[in-house]
Amino acid sequence: MSKKKIFFTVAAVLVCLVLVFLRYAGDLLVINQKPVKSDVIIVLSGDQGRLKKGIELYNKGYAPYLMFSNGLENYFYKGAQELGVPKSSIIMEDRAKSTTDNALYTKKLMKKYGFHSAIVVSSNYHMRRVKENFQDVYKNSGIRLTYCASEYNNYNPNRWWSTTLNRSITFTEYVKMVGNFFGYNGEVPKETLRKLI
Repeated sequence: MSKKKIFFTVAAVLVCLVLVFLRYAGDLLVINQKPVKSDVIIVLSGDQGRLKKGIELYNKGYAPYLMFSNGLENYFYKGAQELGVPKSSIIMEDRAKSTTDNALYTKKLMKKYGFHSAIVVSSNYHMRRVKENFQDVYKNSGIRLTYCASEYNNYNPNRWWSTTLNRSITFTEYVKMVGNFFGYNGEVPKETLRKLI
């Protein structure tokens, strides 16, 4: 095979791979496992859909406790009580400033309370990065984690290109995953990213 044919074959394969990735880029962000009975439900701060999903799982009896990571943000702590969750069933973590922090500080609380399993709740588009961060922090801890996505938001993974918001979310998530891979997390990288987009 000539060098020209090899070049065009490789180029065609690469174009096909890029097109396949672009088609499924939104779907690849979403991890949504079947919930299982656990010691606690960890809800990461953010949009109100996360709170709604956490309470839904709590009300169905999947765990007796809700742990809010950075829980004073977004009205989760008071909001849960207003929706019928007793104060005695809420555990607060109020130091996290990033997804990596969510994993680090909730792990400390898991050990403090002697918990061995948790359902981790966040927005559907956020779950791939959540799982990567939590698996890295929780590895060899003996704690079983199940990842349940909230779909109570405007993100459509099947048509992530269809709106400016969806495109922005998708782009931001992949940039953050690359940043996390290279060890960048926390407030400074977040602020840098905000300026870029």
